[in-house]
Amino acid sequence: MPNVTVNRHADRWSVTVQGQESPVEEHATREAAELAARQLAAGGTVEVLEDDPTGLDADAAGDTTRTEDAPEPSGPGAPEGVRDVQSGL
Repeated sequence: MPNVTVNRHADRWSVTVQGQESPVEEHATREAAELAARQLAAGGTVEVLEDDPTGLDADAAGDTTRTEDAPEPSGPGAPEGVRDVQSGL
């Protein structure tokens, strides 16, 4: 009787069996995931979590907010800033 967890996985719902790293199933709706989890649990416990532990529900670009004391990002993918005017050209 395994313990099974249902949780958000981006815009879908995943079913994970205790002791396994990866989800064993993924479903489009919470109801379908809960039904599959009850079948897999076979009398064990089923826990439903609203939060996505993988962070896939967050924006794919990540958190783009900056604080005033944060250093300016640089390198590939950094936002382009205002260009300096070059005199003498």
